[in-house]
Amino acid sequence: MFSSKLTPLLVLMCAAFCVRGVDAQAQNYPSKPVRVISEYVAGNGGDVFSRQILGSISVAMGQPIVVENRGGSGGLLAVEAARRASSDGYTLLLASQNVPVTRRFLSKSEPIDPWLDLTPVSALWRTSLVFAVNPSFASKSIADLVEYAKSHAGKLSYSTTGIGTQGHFAGANFASITGTQLLHVPYNDNRLITDVISGEVPMTIGIISMVAPHVKAGRLRLIASAGQKRLEMFPDVPTVTELMPNFEPPPTWTALFAPPGLPKSILEKLSAFVVKGLGVTELRAKASGDGFDLIGNSPEEFAAQIKRDIDIAGRLVKTARIEPTD
Repeated sequence: MFSSKLTPLLVLMCAAFCVRGVDAQAQNYPSKPVRVISEYVAGNGGDVFSRQILGSISVAMGQPIVVENRGGSGGLLAVEAARRASSDGYTLLLASQNVPVTRRFLSKSEPIDPWLDLTPVSALWRTSLVFAVNPSFASKSIADLVEYAKSHAGKLSYSTTGIGTQGHFAGANFASITGTQLLHVPYNDNRLITDVISGEVPMTIGIISMVAPHVKAGRLRLIASAGQKRLEMFPDVPTVTELMPNFEPPPTWTALFAPPGLPKSILEKLSAFVVKGLGVTELRAKASGDGFDLIGNSPEEFAAQIKRDIDIAGRLVKTARIEPTD
């Protein structure tokens, strides 16, 4: 039996052995395919675009990336699967802001802590929300829209993908700032667009990738972008913040996370692969043309971004007067 006097030495030896093991693992990372659990349903817009992004990151890593779609429950199924995986860098999570940021204000359940339950790696891209109307609708600008809303109190309706979504936040924030009453019409399918095209609902607030094809075809008309900057594909369309500085664009990003406890040495390598993958000129040009703004920030920058966005989401939920539902 070892003497108790040797215990501290043994502890130090074990610690050194573990550190060397992690360092060796990081040096060889990645030595096999990487699995990415995605919150997006296979085949939808987010899934298609994310596979392009992950393909470029895969080239930077020198290993295949295998996507496993776990759509459902607003992204919670994917998050729960990823947080229980091994923290070795070979299982990652592709998720929007829904669970790490927004869900804490919409659910009575214990919120996911993005720093304890996950390891933030990098925000990959941001998309823009837009205000789009039926071409026959009288309003052609934000000023017209405010005037119409004031003269038709509670009768100007707008479609979104659901209660507590980014489109809902944008509409509630717009109504609060302008002192108007808008009628929110939540959908869970593509009717949020088709009902605006048919004229049943005059306006939609949705992501540009869903709206752009219909704008180009003349089936919808853009009023404004609810994003942080003007859209490259529609440079003449102003942002809401140009006209209303108090308007806060809701968080609309998709990011890469790892399970909790990912060693820093592997995190640093993974971050470098992401930055390299997102830096491809052709990829950035295509993304911008499709309405996506590539980010690729560091883990520290992304963690700070999450904190800011939680503050923003808290204010927007209060403005929208949304109560937790489950």
